[in-house]
Amino acid sequence: MNCQEKLESLSPLLEQSINGQYFSGAVVGVFQEGTCCARAWGTTAMQGEQLLTSHLFDLASLSKLFTTAAILRLIDSGAISDQTRLLDVFPLHDPDITAHLKKVSVANLLTHASGLQAWYPFYTRRSDSFEVILRDLLVSSPLQQGVVYSDINFMLLGMLVSNVTGLPLEEAITTLVFNPLKMTNATYHPQPAQCVATEFGNQIEKRMVAELGLQFTDWRSENIPLRGQCNDGNSFYYFGGVAGHAGIFADVSDVLALGRAFMPNCTSLFSHEVLERALHDWGGGRGYGVQFGDLYPDNGFGHTGFTGTYLYVNPLRDLVVVVLTNRLHTSNVRSINHIRIEAVKRLLVR
Repeated sequence: MNCQEKLESLSPLLEQSINGQYFSGAVVGVFQEGTCCARAWGTTAMQGEQLLTSHLFDLASLSKLFTTAAILRLIDSGAISDQTRLLDVFPLHDPDITAHLKKVSVANLLTHASGLQAWYPFYTRRSDSFEVILRDLLVSSPLQQGVVYSDINFMLLGMLVSNVTGLPLEEAITTLVFNPLKMTNATYHPQPAQCVATEFGNQIEKRMVAELGLQFTDWRSENIPLRGQCNDGNSFYYFGGVAGHAGIFADVSDVLALGRAFMPNCTSLFSHEVLERALHDWGGGRGYGVQFGDLYPDNGFGHTGFTGTYLYVNPLRDLVVVVLTNRLHTSNVRSINHIRIEAVKRLLVR
């Protein structure tokens, strides 16, 4: 099967998923053996217009791979190394922070081995600085052992990128990643009309905040779906939409370009030495920014996004797959991991 025929083979799976209201629409893109193709199914919202491959999706945690790419470029340039300690290039002066984070390296943050807790709603304390909140978190929740997937790791990496380059994060990512990969639509500030609909407000995070016994009163309306505003609460409410862990919107072609940058035989963005280290499993199924494991069949790797996005890369098969959905745009939010895996398995068939 050629590229377009492989995409057509996904129609029963994706049409069934749309009919089952896992999401209102999906775009799938494939790069293999020098050829790119993409196809869209469904609509931009439950009652929306026809979805096109040019529509932008809130990438959520797929943004972490853009931050990763920026970090790898800084390593290649010699500005930092993967063993550089965070506090050596991003000074945090509080004695409690320095005591806890003095040994944390760039590699620890990239592989989620820093020990920092998984999540905290910084926006519930918007009048406090990041450093003040981080200090309180470290005092109340000491560093954990092993791999703990944490947004805070990539918040810090985003700040590190900005500090090392001397540029605001948005400008740094544009310079280090968007422009070299010739991305035409990736942005932190999209036009709403170009975007698919996501969640109605922040219903899931509202429950998470309540479970922590915290208060927040400035939630976005649950009467209309978010469109062109990043779903992630910390990115939107605390960082103004631009953060190292979330906030980027892109279409399928731009995410395919990012995936190709992590293919040793395709990339000109990174040196082979740096990419080889990035694509090593350093423990817990984690490379530098990327993940390995059951979600990435046939020895692939990649990353997911909470909003329903997914990037799969398999250098041995010369294959990149992008699956973009709006899984939060439904009255019954469910895992779509089985859909992600099944799509890749069907595309792996020659």
